[in-house]
Amino acid sequence: MDKKESKKGFWSTLFAPKKKSCCSNSNIIVENDVKPVQSCGCSSNSDESAETSCCATAPGTKVSEVLVLGPGCAKCKETYKVVERVIRENNLDVNLSKIEDIAEMMSYNIMTTPAVVVDGTVKIKGHVPSADEVKKALGI
Repeated sequence: MDKKESKKGFWSTLFAPKKKSCCSNSNIIVENDVKPVQSCGCSSNSDESAETSCCATAPGTKVSEVLVLGPGCAKCKETYKVVERVIRENNLDVNLSKIEDIAEMMSYNIMTTPAVVVDGTVKIKGHVPSADEVKKALGI
């Protein structure tokens, strides 16, 4: 370390950019090819109507795939049952799946479970949805 670096002081070294190094001291940058998934981010207590809410799928749009994300807790199982019941009661031709793999759940950029993903877009997250909320997310 030369004299200039030693005279910088504690704060300047603390906030200075740090060089990342790998095993071979090379400057290799690895970027993930995972594309972020859209998330509505609105709350279930939104004042918006079902027609204008970002959680609602446009009426007449055909939903092909619904995923329920969760590690297998009671809330996640209940969410799966609610979604399954809504699909069955409305005779929808939808592929319903449950994802319990943590790595796959993280690819959807969610921090709370259970979550409901409709055609690749996170529509509901963090609570067990009501049947009406699932209908709104499916565009029924």
